[in-house]
Amino acid sequence: MRYLVNAAQARARMKAARTEAWDSFPVFRGPDAPYRSTSRENSATAAWFPSSGSADDALLGSMRTLRDQSRDLDRNEGLARGAIENYVTNVVSDGLRPQSRVDHKLLGVTEKRARKFEQMAETIFEMHMGSDTADFHETASFPLLQAQVLRAAFLDGDSLAVRRISKRSNAVLPISIQLIDGARLRNPDRNLDPKVDVREGVEFRNGAPVAFHVAKPGANLFLGTETVRVPRFDADGEPLALHIFQQRLIGQSRGEPLLAPIIEKFKQISRYSEAEIAAAVINAYYSMFITTETGGTFGNRSQAHLSRDDQGTSSEVERRSNTIEATKGTIVELLPNEKVITAAPGRPNSNYDPFVQAVIKQIGIGLGLPYEVLTQHFQSSYSAARGAILEAWKAFKARRAWLVSAFCQPVWEWVIADAVRAGMLDAPGFFESPLKRKLWLRTQWCGSEMESIDPLKDAKAHEVDVRNGFDSRRSIVEGRGRDFDKLMRELEEEKSFFAPNPEKGAQSKPT
Repeated sequence: MRYLVNAAQARARMKAARTEAWDSFPVFRGPDAPYRSTSRENSATAAWFPSSGSADDALLGSMRTLRDQSRDLDRNEGLARGAIENYVTNVVSDGLRPQSRVDHKLLGVTEKRARKFEQMAETIFEMHMGSDTADFHETASFPLLQAQVLRAAFLDGDSLAVRRISKRSNAVLPISIQLIDGARLRNPDRNLDPKVDVREGVEFRNGAPVAFHVAKPGANLFLGTETVRVPRFDADGEPLALHIFQQRLIGQSRGEPLLAPIIEKFKQISRYSEAEIAAAVINAYYSMFITTETGGTFGNRSQAHLSRDDQGTSSEVERRSNTIEATKGTIVELLPNEKVITAAPGRPNSNYDPFVQAVIKQIGIGLGLPYEVLTQHFQSSYSAARGAILEAWKAFKARRAWLVSAFCQPVWEWVIADAVRAGMLDAPGFFESPLKRKLWLRTQWCGSEMESIDPLKDAKAHEVDVRNGFDSRRSIVEGRGRDFDKLMRELEEEKSFFAPNPEKGAQSKPT
């Protein structure tokens, strides 16, 4: 298979590069080595010489196994599934929402015109992408697509979002998004021009991705299958496909599953937990052994000596070779020279919980989540709980910023460009100047924020910050995931609703 050939070639290149580097540069092997870990006299690292190579050399040959292992953990291990859903719940929640931020001064238009564009653009996007018309397969809204993209980053490492055009009677616009999981990105089986650089389904030209090779739906990904070439840009130079992954290392062509560094610990702690649970279940039964000085087995005993219950009648006893499985209330009559020895397996293990907690903390570090947030278990003080949540939100915000830049904002630009093209939005110079286009498309994305542990304390802190000029009401409102302009309109409507009525001489009240 192609991916096996790529892995073998990668290992050969790494070995050759390591040998060349070893022969070409001075190597300090004695106690005077600049780095102690490189000294051959350091017993802790004497046999530790990892493979060298680029990010692709290490990743591309391992992607399929890493992806399959991550998916298996998600299907069968509650801790792994919970960690992924913890991220999805806090990063995406009910969906990230766009708030258009048009700078009317730089565009040279009136503020009224800019505000009208913002309100209309947000409405069109919500009406079209807030339902299943957002999805090419008509099964998911845009918030659900966001969640799927984030899960794909954890399990597959990357995914592909393709802009599709299909006219539907219930859709505001013809545009829709087709998501393709990373497992379908693969090298084509047919022979390509040797000059064409394809790395696990991503075609490069002059170091930049130009196309993606995707296996057809329903294809057996373990066997050779036909692929379809999807260009990154259409004939007009507009983006057609988004390769959504986090490039951690320079030159990385595909996404590494975010569970990759902790897959082994997830699996080992799962095996250990299963063994401890099985041992505890076995220990719940009363086990004993019958020994004799004369030898012989239960098979040599007569049925009369096997058991009698408290009524003096025979009890149900299942004999399996030298084993008797007795029901409750069973009494086994011993023969001469026989005695009973009970088994004490020592389960449940008193060290089980501290050990598991220690491993889960290491897993949390790999995910960027404190132990309390990862396990949803808060037993510390208010300050400790708040500190753990604040640390977790640093990771959530970083992941949200990546999701916005890699997926949400490009999709917003696709939809608004189609709306301008269809005449639904008035944006002078949109298609004439790249700068003006960017200014019309400036957007801020908001989502649900961290729930307050003590809302009264936080409200007082916000009040002090606003009074001292350290923060603004807009940033506080948007920090809670709400639209500030929409809130101001609601407050104005509410104010007018409860305003005094001169004719009646009293406040108007709701009926």
